[in-house]
Order: sequence, then C-alpha cells, then structure tokens
Amino acid sequence: MTQIHRATFGDLSTEQLYDVLKLRVNVFVVEQRCPYPEIDDLDRLANHYWINDAKGIASYLRTIQEVEGLRIGRVVTRYDARSQGYSGQLISHVVQSSDGPWTLSAQAYLRDWYSELGFIPVGPEFLEDDIPHIPMRRDKS
Repeated sequence: MTQIHRATFGDLSTEQLYDVLKLRVNVFVVEQRCPYPEIDDLDRLANHYWINDAKGIASYLRTIQEVEGLRIGRVVTRYDARSQGYSGQLISHVVQSSDGPWTLSAQAYLRDWYSELGFIPVGPEFLEDDIPHIPMRRDKS
C-alpha cells in the first residue's frame, strides 16, 4: 500500500499547502471549468490526507468533523495519476482510522464508484457549480 500522509492545517508546510491548492485549482477550477473561489474558509481542525508519487501530490482529500459524523470532501487526483486506486486508498484509510458515519457530496458520475466503497445515496441529485452531485453516506461498519 502507498504511504498516506495526514496533517492538520497547522501541520502542513507552506510547500505542502501550495501543492494541495495547486492540485485542487488545476482539477476543480481549470479542468472542470468551474470559476469559483477554491480556497475554503480556514478550518484549523480539518484533516488533510494525501498520497505522493514521483511528481508530488497524486491524490488528496480532507475531512471535517460535523455534528453527525465526518464529512469527506475535496477528493481529487491529479490527471496523470488517475486509475491507480489512490482516492480509494485515501477513503478506505479515513473509514478505517476514524469514527463514522461518513458523508460526502459525490459528483454524480462517480456515484457507482462511491457505492463500491460502501456509500449510499441519501438525497436527490443537486447542482453545485453547474456539476451534478449527490449526497451520500456510509454508516459505521
């Protein structure tokens, strides 16, 4: 298994933060053509998880503690690192190393992929930044 890194905001180095933001902008803003403010409100308690390869951060996600469980968000993989199983490894790691339930807003075309990871739809499809999404949840195993 690939090494998974974890850090809170305060633990991220300047270079790691830059690499995370660059990856998120490259995919969510440029590739998906969604001009929106990609930099979130600062959440010092969020946890950031990522996998590196020879080119840097290959895949990333972050988690935010909510009242009813843990929200997984900003799941992203660099274009040339896709289909390597990195995002699945990150999600599996979060599920195995934290208390659920876990929720996320999946891009609708990834519904089946998230279902394979144990998530089920819990509401109707909706548009976020003109991209169809679906709310999904995975309860404790």
